[in-house]
Amino acid sequence: MKHWKEEVIGFYIARNALATGEFKLAGGGTSDFYIDGRVVTTFPAALRSIARAFRSIIEENDLLPGDTNLVVPGGISGIPIGTALAIELDRPFVVDRGAQKVHGLGKRFEGRFTEDSRCLLVDDLVTVGSTIIKTVLALREEGYRVSDAVVVVDREEGGREELAKLGVSLYSLVTKADLRRAIDGQLAG
Repeated sequence: MKHWKEEVIGFYIARNALATGEFKLAGGGTSDFYIDGRVVTTFPAALRSIARAFRSIIEENDLLPGDTNLVVPGGISGIPIGTALAIELDRPFVVDRGAQKVHGLGKRFEGRFTEDSRCLLVDDLVTVGSTIIKTVLALREEGYRVSDAVVVVDREEGGREELAKLGVSLYSLVTKADLRRAIDGQLAG
């Protein structure tokens, strides 16, 4: 196990970001295991750790090969991660508002694209992939290339497979199974 994986799992435990019970998920489904990533990604030490771990994955897999490539957080939960990662990599980033503004310049994406932008999506979690898929489709509609996404947690509920159908490879720091084992071990101890 990579050292950062244990560190990231430790933040989820220390920040009480995991819970068991009956929970409704954003995608409409239910789960007996809740992951509150926002209490992790809004904590500076955890965010630094996540940005370093993302950097490791990005460099190992050459996910941002050119200096015109952008980091794009997919949704509000990804904004702290995208910001920290952009600082870690010294790269610009673009934020997906989730919908086109009805005022001002009517933009959906905030920030500046370059002529030949390849976009790397980042987010805190993927379940079935709907948030990331919406961002991928919107970016592609505007002519940008998206072939990879990096998330902190893969809930392992079909998101990886749905993204693969669009030609997007998913990389994650940890899985729901990793977190589940950690919390089960803590409860047993």
